Amino acid sequence: MTIIQKVINLVSWIIDIPTNRICPTTNFHEDLLLDKIDFSIMILKLEAFFNISLSAAEVDRIETVKDASYLINRYLA
Repeated sequence: MTIIQKVINLVSWIIDIPTNRICPTTNFHEDLLLDKIDFSIMILKLEAFFNISLSAAEVDRIETVKDASYLINRYLA
């Protein structure tokens, strides 16, 4: 399973929506309607799952599933 597939599955589980509603271009705020608190919780759970720590600047740049996957992949590579 690729990083992007893992992120999609985790986001689906975290915010309790079907995976078929999430794709690489899905925007966390516009498409999934996450507010700042829900987004922060999701980021914390992603960091815990992948055992990484993203900086505040990196988190600020995350808008889509692809953005999150790219950053996670950089830490795991």
